[in-house]
Amino acid sequence: MKNLLFVQPYASQVGGVDSVLLQLIQGLDREKYRSFVLLSAPSPYVARYEALGATVLFGPLAVFGKPTDAGYYFRNFIVLLRSLKVIRDIVRTYQIDLIHSHKMEVIGANAIGKWLGIPTVQTVHELARKPLIAYKFVAGLNHLFNDKVIVLCERSKIMFRWFHKESGKLVKIYNGISNTSVHSDAPSFKLREQLQLAADDRIAITIARLSPMKGIEYLIEAAAMLKESHPAIKFIVVGDVAFDSERAYKDHLVDQIKRLGLEKTVYMLGLRRDVPELLKQSDVLILPSVYDIFPTVILEAMSAGLPVIATDVGGVPEMVRANTGLLISPGNSNQLKEAILRLFSMDFIRMGDRAGEVYMQEFTQEQYVRKTAALYEEMFKTKRRQLSKA
Repeated sequence: MKNLLFVQPYASQVGGVDSVLLQLIQGLDREKYRSFVLLSAPSPYVARYEALGATVLFGPLAVFGKPTDAGYYFRNFIVLLRSLKVIRDIVRTYQIDLIHSHKMEVIGANAIGKWLGIPTVQTVHELARKPLIAYKFVAGLNHLFNDKVIVLCERSKIMFRWFHKESGKLVKIYNGISNTSVHSDAPSFKLREQLQLAADDRIAITIARLSPMKGIEYLIEAAAMLKESHPAIKFIVVGDVAFDSERAYKDHLVDQIKRLGLEKTVYMLGLRRDVPELLKQSDVLILPSVYDIFPTVILEAMSAGLPVIATDVGGVPEMVRANTGLLISPGNSNQLKEAILRLFSMDFIRMGDRAGEVYMQEFTQEQYVRKTAALYEEMFKTKRRQLSKA
């Protein structure tokens, strides 16, 4: 039995890293692996981790990402000093055999792993932004403190190139999700009746955290352009803020809908736990992100047999293919409007079927777990080989 320590630095209220980590823990063979999850603070996902048999621990976690104020790095350096002892004690107490950190900016557990000779791997959930040199610096720490670094898409690799040479520790593994929930029985409610929509209305659903990076304002602008000429196209936005700093953005979206007179065109449903049922009753997923890396919601939509309209950011082009959806430029509401009209003029049902086929071929939970577990075993093998030579 191998004890695995997963590190998740953000106590989010909404999906993201927790969603894919839950898929991984659920899929791992419990006769071979025992899971421990280290969080910085309680979150709604604690109970879900524990339901899968994982032991949830709490401790200080230092992150060195984009600074929020002048004291950001100093504060996190102090947190790092505190966290090193806590993580060392956790590793020794629970006899951890491998450390898997999520998010490139979290530093500490990987350094402890290096110090104690424990295999370490880090999954990068980020893309480079300006200044690139700052991301390359943090990527350098990932390279230094980890035996392997998992990237989710090709565009993340640029951070791990220095002087025209790429890190030899990179492994690309696509996230994957289970499709058992989306093929459930008939929905327990009828969305069209709930929103008083006509039977022939088209439902374009957006499922996203309400954050500026998701570009929801461009969706609303596109909806305003279509309101008069195509009133049968309705837009549903599912999601909420993850952090208090995003509340102003949510308020802006609500005000935008009212100002444009879209109360009967754009429906904000808030945070929902019945996303599979909502997808089954929709016609297309729209994700207008201005920044994203590998949005799991696209996989959920593909698994449900929906075509996708999304922006050409991060790993999205590796998910959405020419015959499964449409790609547009980020921050362009006019392009989004045209893509919506184009998709509904095509055989979008067949596109959704093909999206489901691509999902089964490349993005299932089984594939994600199998490739990740194989990487763990490769690292264990390397460790055994090193010990035999010592």
